[in-house]
Amino acid sequence: MKTIQEIQVEIVEEFAVFSDWMDKYEYLIELGKGMPVIDEKDKTEEHLISGCQSRVWLSCRKVEGRLYFAADSDAIITKGIISLLLKVYNGQKPEDILSADEGFIEQIGLKENLSPTRANGLVSMIETIKQYAASFSAPEPAAGKDLEADIVLALRQVYDPEIPVNVYDLGLIYDIQVDADGQVFIKMTLTAPNCPIADEVVMQVREAVADVPGVKDVQVDLVFEPEWTTDRMSEEAKLELGLL
Repeated sequence: MKTIQEIQVEIVEEFAVFSDWMDKYEYLIELGKGMPVIDEKDKTEEHLISGCQSRVWLSCRKVEGRLYFAADSDAIITKGIISLLLKVYNGQKPEDILSADEGFIEQIGLKENLSPTRANGLVSMIETIKQYAASFSAPEPAAGKDLEADIVLALRQVYDPEIPVNVYDLGLIYDIQVDADGQVFIKMTLTAPNCPIADEVVMQVREAVADVPGVKDVQVDLVFEPEWTTDRMSEEAKLELGLL
């Protein structure tokens, strides 16, 4: 794949062929016709680029470390402008997009031949592309940690049958392990070993966690060592029960 700099050099050479800016506009329009167009379902406020005179939608996805953009606009010239930028940045790595300059825009005279509002829109388009690159260059959180956070949220929906506090904040969950395949292993206890509905509580925990997206299977082990005490409760739970 060509580098950003190589593509920019090619664009400068392509525009040098045209002596009149009307011809260059026509070339931009032709570029717009061949641009990867954003899916209709993605034409949302979230994908609108702010600061543009016309409406411009831009989406981005990361595939094998490279960014792929799709866009559309309700103005034909604006569509040509964003297509020119996508020609440069499509399929490039986030870090390369962030470090690239836009000197080619000055070289082809694009900015000086746009109206002030369209020139501002051009700047907004570049900024949005860079923002996408910045967001995709950030280290991705470990999937297991994300899944564990969702599991905790699910456990907070399961309540002890005798105390009006969820099993997590009550301190009944001793351990949560999540492997790369979405297998979840939970070690939990109850406030008393002789709880008459122990099986029901364990089942509620298993079902709540099984409903979390990304969880493939759940194993719940009920233990009574170490013995549960109120010291295991969260500060919020203690406050709710008047223990603080």
